[in-house]
Amino acid sequence: MMGLPVWNLDQLYRLGSPELAAALEDLKDKTLKFTAWRERLETGPPPPAAFRQLVTELADLNHLAHRLSGFASLAFAQDTQDQKAQSFMARMNEEMADLGNDLLFFEIWWKELDEAQAAPLAADLPDFGYWLKRTRAFRPHTLPEAEEKIVNLKNTTGGDALVALYDSLTNRYRFRPPGGETEVGRDELMVLVRDADPEIRAGAYRELYRVYGADGPILGQMYQTSVRDWRVENIRLRRYASPIEARHKANDLPEAAVAALLKTIRERAGLFGDFFRLKAGMLGLKKFRRYDLYAPLAEDPRVVDFKTGLGQVLAAFEDFSPRLKNLAAKVAGAGRFHARPGPGKQGGAFCYSMLPGDTPWVLMTYNGRRQDLFTLAHELGHAVHAQLAGHHNIFHFHATLPLAETASTFAEMLLVERLRRQASSELEKARLLFHLLEDAYATIGRQAYFALFEIKAHELTEKGATVDELAEAYMENLGEQFGGAVEVGPEFRWEWVSIPHFFHTPFYVYAYSFGQLLVYSLWRRYEEEGAAFAPRLVELLSRGGSEAPEKILADSGLGPLDEKFWQSGFEVIEGFLAELKSCTTGLR
Repeated sequence: MMGLPVWNLDQLYRLGSPELAAALEDLKDKTLKFTAWRERLETGPPPPAAFRQLVTELADLNHLAHRLSGFASLAFAQDTQDQKAQSFMARMNEEMADLGNDLLFFEIWWKELDEAQAAPLAADLPDFGYWLKRTRAFRPHTLPEAEEKIVNLKNTTGGDALVALYDSLTNRYRFRPPGGETEVGRDELMVLVRDADPEIRAGAYRELYRVYGADGPILGQMYQTSVRDWRVENIRLRRYASPIEARHKANDLPEAAVAALLKTIRERAGLFGDFFRLKAGMLGLKKFRRYDLYAPLAEDPRVVDFKTGLGQVLAAFEDFSPRLKNLAAKVAGAGRFHARPGPGKQGGAFCYSMLPGDTPWVLMTYNGRRQDLFTLAHELGHAVHAQLAGHHNIFHFHATLPLAETASTFAEMLLVERLRRQASSELEKARLLFHLLEDAYATIGRQAYFALFEIKAHELTEKGATVDELAEAYMENLGEQFGGAVEVGPEFRWEWVSIPHFFHTPFYVYAYSFGQLLVYSLWRRYEEEGAAFAPRLVELLSRGGSEAPEKILADSGLGPLDEKFWQSGFEVIEGFLAELKSCTTGLR
């Protein structure tokens, strides 16, 4: 496809350039200057003015470190097979580990400081209040400084290196699509799982898991090693009660809120089964196979070029708030969008919000299909969120994980609403409702069951389970998830080794379910309040990560995060399903 943008990383640095070398030296100089505070802190707490200077220097140091490490990540993402990018990524992992060790003295000093001494220092820095409070909250799980340094150094050649190896190995995979002669990457192959031809859909999935399955035992061992590494650090050393508690602590969420979320989704999984049965009937399928999950209601051969697709997304944002549209447009116009396919390019899509006040970077592979429009809206939603929170400091501008998907998911809803208004037939309306329900399953049901599998996999690995036993547990997970509504082929036993989040960020995935159900509550308020709701959402997003998720939501009139709250999200899904049944009556 012509006209696809490619970002310009020269806005940051160039690999091997004098500017990059100078920035690395500047990082060392700033680190050395900051470490001089160690001796001063050993004599006792500094006065408020000096403490403010210390925190300001630390924020400035983190600003530069984020810029350098962000450049390394982006350079690697655009071509994971580029040896210079691989080498710089490895170097930055080491540099960041060293930096973490050099800064440990302050983190540990602050955690151990008596509350009577810490309180007035924090009170004098309200702009950094939540970060200072959160840092002290990890005191029970912090090791002595020497041990923390060992963990940091170990990670560069242990867990982090294993994840980088997984990425390098799997990003090299090439797939032969059904009936095709030219090998393609994963993103291009996955376009075919939405093909109108059931055999092409099946062939795409079989090819995907043929390739992953060939390395399944190796990838499975890599996962088991990652699980053991997580357990050693977080259970044996840091004394968390369970593997997932470490994620709850990082998310600043009470365990009860997440337990209520997963319990509710498990109990309501049958609602997705009802959708799959309806879809099977609409497609005329006697058996609804896992291959058919994303089958189109009717073939949609339209290919939307990038300029047109971007225009649709920006118009949807403008319908809600011109400010959202303007912030999203900045990304596309600033040389910070990479949409072109390429060998070695990292699969999937992401928005990298590097620094406060800076325009974010977005990567995806745009093939012109309808699904790409929603991915585009999703990632630009992330970019809008980051820019709205750009007035915060480096420690507060990133939203906490549970709220990180709020803007992105709401952006998809805005696009759906605009496309529904433009729909000229019941078939087109049905297609959009199918998308909403497929997305609800993929983001709520699928991700929650991923989290449930992770919990089980950590338990089984601790008991010495084999890779094959983990694969069997995954198939059992799929069986419960689909409840007999979907027939699952045997090759899906290797799906779990193809999920990068399991390797990169254990237990990350429940945040997607959290975010989607939360957005349904926000969407219901938007339908009730209309344009008056826009400033409320902008305010919520503008909070970034400056408060605990529960506090930000409570200030917006949402919560408590109990089963009743999560059930209200499923009521929105029930509404989508009822509307789909109504508009497809004449199409069957």
